[in-house]
Amino acid sequence: MKTAIVTDSSADLSREDAESLGIFVARMPLTIDGEDFLEEEGISREAFIEAMKNGATVSTSQPNLFNTGTLFKNLLETHDQVLYLPISSKLSGTYQTACILAEEFGGRVVVVDTLAVSYPLLYVTLRAKELAESGVPLVEIKQNIESNSFMFASLIPESIEYLKRGGRIKPAAAAVANLLKIMPILSVTDGEIDLLDKVRTHKKALKKGVSYVVEDRNPDDYDWAVLSGDAPEEDMLEVIAEVERILGRSVVRRNIYPIVLAHTGPGTIAVTCMKKF
Repeated sequence: MKTAIVTDSSADLSREDAESLGIFVARMPLTIDGEDFLEEEGISREAFIEAMKNGATVSTSQPNLFNTGTLFKNLLETHDQVLYLPISSKLSGTYQTACILAEEFGGRVVVVDTLAVSYPLLYVTLRAKELAESGVPLVEIKQNIESNSFMFASLIPESIEYLKRGGRIKPAAAAVANLLKIMPILSVTDGEIDLLDKVRTHKKALKKGVSYVVEDRNPDDYDWAVLSGDAPEEDMLEVIAEVERILGRSVVRRNIYPIVLAHTGPGTIAVTCMKKF
């Protein structure tokens, strides 16, 4: 059976990469100073980052229901079935909405709760594509991913300013943190983003963020990546070198795209591991 593999913008997948990988993307809306765009269609990653740096107020929302339904309908004209792997249900209502929408297609659309975002979501999507191409039924792929996939990431923002703008840190707390040069480290695991630690200075946060991900894990059990939200190249190279030194192997380098950057800010670095399954 011919299967269309679909994810959403939070998988940090450019239009060009999506086409080359044979993956379809439900693009998520971005709002910049009250003006609406579609990620990777109405505005580029570079323009979005520049807007944030210039102080723009930004927000994100789940893919438009009508647009997603139209995407499914069009794909089912050329494919037998659709497997949709959206952002974690704990970060967005996209999964729940898609499940309701899927009921309109008589079992030809299967929706997976990935509990993932950013590159780990792309990782799971690519694994799903491999399984589908080998003939595994979509329901089994869904069960496999929801039962066996695991990811952990540390997110190290370059500045707490964007966390303050997004409401993750209160203004008074942000002022104290700036005064004392305290930097947060966020974790992404089990589909949620939480505060993992607070340390003095950004350099220490980068080093601590690496250790949280790579220590006490068997390198052979995971795939590894370091992600950049337009972070300084010096910082990226330093983090990649430290991760590769500890693991004794090379790691994937990817960019973070606007859906995630809207909440963490440009300059963010993420270190992530995805359990092989």
